[in-house]
Amino acid sequence: MRILQVIESFGAGSMQVALTISERLAAEGHTLAMAHGRVAESPADARAAIAADIELFGLPWERTLPSQLHVGRRLRTLVRGWRPDVVHLHSSFAGFAGAGAGALRSLVPTVYTPHGYAFARDGQSPPVRTALALAEHVIARRVDLVGAVSECEGVEARRIRAPRVAVVPNGIAELDDPAPAPARTGPRPRIVTVGRIAPQRQPAATAAILGGLRDIADVEWIGGGDEHHVATVRSAGVSVTGWLTRAEVLERLAAAELCLHWSAWDAQPLAVLEAMARDVVVIASDIPANRELLGERQVCTGSDQAAARLRAVVTDASLRAELLADQRERRGRYSARRMVADWEAVYRRLVAGAGR
Repeated sequence: MRILQVIESFGAGSMQVALTISERLAAEGHTLAMAHGRVAESPADARAAIAADIELFGLPWERTLPSQLHVGRRLRTLVRGWRPDVVHLHSSFAGFAGAGAGALRSLVPTVYTPHGYAFARDGQSPPVRTALALAEHVIARRVDLVGAVSECEGVEARRIRAPRVAVVPNGIAELDDPAPAPARTGPRPRIVTVGRIAPQRQPAATAAILGGLRDIADVEWIGGGDEHHVATVRSAGVSVTGWLTRAEVLERLAAAELCLHWSAWDAQPLAVLEAMARDVVVIASDIPANRELLGERQVCTGSDQAAARLRAVVTDASLRAELLADQRERRGRYSARRMVADWEAVYRRLVAGAGR
């Protein structure tokens, strides 16, 4: 098959999913290309960040309506010239450009993965939430399939009456054949948060939780963000690494005992999977995506409860062992091997259904 992956932000978590799918399927003999925009954490050399046998098409993406319309036209031209058998649109901006402005479905079977619906985010007024849900409903009806990355995202897709929905949970390479992590040897336990310092990750609340644990652990935010959010985190006594490569992020994560994932919304967080792969106990906010991965014992409804749970895991070795055992049982469902096989099956069904 000839498969075109489309993503607005080369560097975000959704990009890692698209990259894994592309490189694995290219290694199996399929022909892959990626059309992408750029964000702050994008690598300086996109070509060096992806396998050489995957074609790259840079797009001048900005989050404005004129830019979306322009990118949509560029995508339509690209599809006519490159002639993919199937197109996979990752995230809402790619969905709008490909399903709306580009109207790609008239040319090629198209699957759309939201990686977190915008209407499900906190802090929006009812009119804005309604408008976003309506826009997503329109996109869902202009693609062949909505491919959700978690059961809870599948529920949201059906709530906006997407005609066809398939759930393909995220997966990471580190969970293909996970092994127990070596014992940590630092003088004090380490508790970290991983990812972009942005409203989704509730910087003030996260920093307050971590800062309140400095008496028993070293605390760190592995990631970067806008300076005012970084300043909020540092003001609570939490160190911030700034933007790192994925390899550097995973190395620092592997040295931690615990990870706090205090997200306000999520589709299916890769940071949680990465922590699970390294036997780092995760304590998270009680939202559907986190509960789906971690179960009831490792999600919390408020900051005080999260801080108390983290403190208990640091001070109670038996509790940490119990939670690790549960994580090890759960993580087997989220390998890259399984994810890529599931997406390949989705693509084949779409292509077969189109008679190609």
